[in-house]
Amino acid sequence: MILFSAFPFYVLLVALASVRADITGGDGKNCSCGFYDALTKELFTDSIIVYFNETTGLPLDDFVVQSYTNAYEKSWNSRYRQGADAANIKVNTSDSSLELYVSPPNSHHLVVGGGMRTSRRDIHYGSFRLLMQSPAQKVGGSALSMIFQYNDTQVTELSVMNADKPKDAWVGTFLHAEFPTRDLGVNFTVLTDNAAANRNYSVLGNNTLANGSVNPWDYTEYRVDWTKDETNFYIGGNCTRSVLHKDDESLLSVPAPVYFKHWSTGNDYSMGGPPTQLSVAKIAWIRMFFNSSLMTEDQHTEFAARCPVTDACSTDDITIRGSSSYPQEATNQWKQADPRQVKRMPALWISVICIAMSSLLLLHAFIRRAPWRKSKATSGHGHGPVQQTSEHALPEMVDSEEATLASGLPSPNLKSAHDFRKKMDDDLIIERADVTPGTSIYGGESSRAGSFRWDSRGTTPYASNFNTSVEKFPITKSFQDRIAQEQEKPGFVSEETIAVQAEDPDSKKPTATVEASEVPAPKAAPAPRTRIDYLAGLVAICATLVTVMHFGLTFVPAIVIPGAPIHYRSEFWVQKIVSPFILNQMWLGVFFTTSTRFLVAKYLKDGNLKNIAHGAIRRTPRLMIPITAVVLLEYFLINCGVTKYLEYLPSITWSTWPFVTQFSTFGHFISEVLELIFIIPNAVPQITFNYCTGVLWTIAVQLQGSWLVLLGAVVVREIRTPWKRFGYYAFCILNHWYAQSWGSYLWFGLMLADLDITYKYRPWLYARPAAYYPLIIFCWGCVAAGFAANIAPNWTDYNFATYENNIHPDTQSGLPLGSTDNGGYPAYYVPRLNGLLFAVGMQAIVEVSPAVQWFLSNRVLILVFPHIFTIYLLHGLVFWSWGSWLCVFLASRGFSYGVNVIIVGFTSYGVLIMSLPIITPIIEALGKDITTLVWETASSKSPPRRRTLFPFPEDLFLEEAHPPPTASDVESNPSHWSEKNGSADSIYKSSSENKSSSRFST
Repeated sequence: MILFSAFPFYVLLVALASVRADITGGDGKNCSCGFYDALTKELFTDSIIVYFNETTGLPLDDFVVQSYTNAYEKSWNSRYRQGADAANIKVNTSDSSLELYVSPPNSHHLVVGGGMRTSRRDIHYGSFRLLMQSPAQKVGGSALSMIFQYNDTQVTELSVMNADKPKDAWVGTFLHAEFPTRDLGVNFTVLTDNAAANRNYSVLGNNTLANGSVNPWDYTEYRVDWTKDETNFYIGGNCTRSVLHKDDESLLSVPAPVYFKHWSTGNDYSMGGPPTQLSVAKIAWIRMFFNSSLMTEDQHTEFAARCPVTDACSTDDITIRGSSSYPQEATNQWKQADPRQVKRMPALWISVICIAMSSLLLLHAFIRRAPWRKSKATSGHGHGPVQQTSEHALPEMVDSEEATLASGLPSPNLKSAHDFRKKMDDDLIIERADVTPGTSIYGGESSRAGSFRWDSRGTTPYASNFNTSVEKFPITKSFQDRIAQEQEKPGFVSEETIAVQAEDPDSKKPTATVEASEVPAPKAAPAPRTRIDYLAGLVAICATLVTVMHFGLTFVPAIVIPGAPIHYRSEFWVQKIVSPFILNQMWLGVFFTTSTRFLVAKYLKDGNLKNIAHGAIRRTPRLMIPITAVVLLEYFLINCGVTKYLEYLPSITWSTWPFVTQFSTFGHFISEVLELIFIIPNAVPQITFNYCTGVLWTIAVQLQGSWLVLLGAVVVREIRTPWKRFGYYAFCILNHWYAQSWGSYLWFGLMLADLDITYKYRPWLYARPAAYYPLIIFCWGCVAAGFAANIAPNWTDYNFATYENNIHPDTQSGLPLGSTDNGGYPAYYVPRLNGLLFAVGMQAIVEVSPAVQWFLSNRVLILVFPHIFTIYLLHGLVFWSWGSWLCVFLASRGFSYGVNVIIVGFTSYGVLIMSLPIITPIIEALGKDITTLVWETASSKSPPRRRTLFPFPEDLFLEEAHPPPTASDVESNPSHWSEKNGSADSIYKSSSENKSSSRFST
């Protein structure tokens, strides 16, 4: 049976041996025993040898001419697609070479070249040598390549690239789709200027110079030795790169065909181009010695036993002619054996079922506890629907809730009060600054107006008659009835003292009198919260426009970037007319001025340094906790491959702007998150390269700017004389502008807040039309000037941004930037004067113009506002995952690009909108709730420590009682507890008999 199964391979081996008998060397030696490489000490069984000066056509038994049109390319920087035509490859008998042509690109960014591959796909390890001539100079960049490729990752490539400029021409050697950095190859100038150190040539020809170096512009021998243990690249006999498999396990290790092609994708980091005219590259001969993956280990062993090395032909023998024959199976693509086993399927299905059930349970919980259900349930109570309140009303609600709990009455609004606390306890929320400091129910100033916390000495939500405080205030049934009657009265506010009678008529204890400030009474319905809707609308517009700009940079770069390649003529006109107004950096400045406006408002009003501490402590965790969570989510998703198709996108969209890389390790993730907190603008955080869209650089501006603004507010408030105060503003703004710092935006925001809160400039302006209208005209002029600076380069040769950037100082030399190599058009993260004029003018107009305020207060913008942080963090992920996949999917099915972008745009924003109700609550919980706890921990003194069993006696679970401590207080003397209140059994009995009784402390 074993002999019968091995018979076909024996026949194959005999057939190969009989054919190899026809392949002979110059000394007449028969090559049926293979080919021996003395350099690598490797023995190979098969060969393909072609000299194009000895043939008039391409040997079709050994090679397949390619003809194709790619729908997309996998490359971050390839703005053109490859194609191949059989007409672009031919044997030139007069030149004794195989010529491969590349045509100039067409209007659809398709570059048609010439290429072929080996018919055999069973090539597995070998020595591959060919004599090639680079594409010509100054015709546009292209590459003549020898590529071993099974798939996108199992690939080895050697490419000779002329580049757009001759000085940039080089030979690249790449493994498993490496990024084409110059350290992975050799420049032509290096090959020309250095003598050959290791002359392992098969054919020297006339390609050597006087100093013994090679001339890469002429015919040069290139070689790749691919073995199981290593891969080596040779140029002109010199080994230029060697990679061991033990150092890089991703080396090509499976059978693959060999491709020879002349091509171009316009990649600026590799070949450049594409050619502006017909470009030609040439191959003089191909000599390949290799093994076949069809031979088993036993057959290789038998072959080695039958054929000693001394009987094999030398791979360096240039007289060898002919190619090995092969069976039909050698033309089939090798397939990896399926590693899946039937035993694993039950476990897989169990996992799927568990995940499905868990997802359904989570969905059910979300629906049952959805925010809209809570709002409906709350609105049905006697106090009426809960309204938004200002901060000065919130402490009254909290006091009412605790009084209700203490009296044993139901507390319908406790959850609402907690929700209000969460909403108001947010330094990023847009609201007016007319707040009143709250009073803590524990005496003294509260940790934050509207916040409350349970004291371990106080009451618990269930009824209890344990005396847990220094004073006790029993509540009678008559007092409960009174509370209920008073609550029914509209606008009830209790200012009287309340006489609290003892619960037990036989009690010897005197009547306790408690002031209303100690026993919080129910208050009237809180006043509506005075949110500044028009500023919320302004921020919502800015956030939306930023997403539109990033969508354009990703899918339609020509509408944002001047001179970018266009798919349709309409893109050119959008960039000329629309882009200067809405698709530019200027709208970012409004974020900075607006956030500053509310960061310092409370301190400018009352001068309480606690507000400065509040902003300083809360700002970083308020921003960084949600950001860290979202970046961690993207870290996971990127590793899972959700941005896989982003690398295919440039060849379709013609935009090289979007790209993302994975974190090398989790430690890099932690390091870059910490860097984002402490980096000083205008430096760009490294994390922007590992995040979908680089918007996180603005977080560094916000965080570092917070310290600047908070300290600046303290200084400014101490300058009492107005002209000195605003002179200081002018000094700071001018210096920050000259230093190209975003601080100029922040100082303007601080100044506008100061004008509003300290000097009440708006009522003053409204009462004086002679001052109001000139100011409005001036502010609109600033906005127009900002737009004009963007429009001018589209219609003239004057670029204001470049001119302005060149007058600023260079940080390294101190010279004007225009006098250094760092001059020219500023980077996107560098502030500009026209953006500053626009931000200040727009902010001022919004502050004083009722018409603009009315427009910005529309319902749509107000609905968008609560989600702006989510939109800011997630829009890039949606565009670069769902959007990139859909764009590639539609392009591969022949959709026109206009239809493609419309579908991608609508569906991407649809996915983003649907994710908001899910992601926003999570982001807000991570941001506001945790930050509130951070602030309370930092600003409030913790309640005194109590024993674990407090208020129960220490011996509650012990059989024998411990001797009583000498201390007399409740915490250190639990026996004092038992003497006054009896045993634990009597305590539980008393509690069950009178559930309305309660004890609480102030």
